Amino acid sequence: MSAKPSRQAKLPETPRPMTRKATRHSVQGMLVAVRGSQGDRATAQLNDFSAFGCNIVSDAPWLRMGCFISLRLSDDVTVQAIVRWVRNGACGVEFLRPLPYADAEAFARGC
Repeated sequence: MSAKPSRQAKLPETPRPMTRKATRHSVQGMLVAVRGSQGDRATAQLNDFSAFGCNIVSDAPWLRMGCFISLRLSDDVTVQAIVRWVRNGACGVEFLRPLPYADAEAFARGC
């Protein structure tokens, strides 16, 4: 005897928002210091950033998806992050702790 599959109520689909959680600020050409969890160091060009992450470009071969890094954004601001994607030398980086919105806005004005 085969069991009949139970009918589950289909949950209503909620469309995923097509917007980001925070505004991205373009800061093309700004250089940042990158340090890997194994002590590797590199310099990267910061293309844009938000309170939740940023996009950097670097020729460092050790930057790989899933790599934990720290980014020195300024003399006063260093953030811990994880590399979420790598494509043609560009990396998408997510901060482990988001920057406060006020700090992100102030950083954008200072760039």
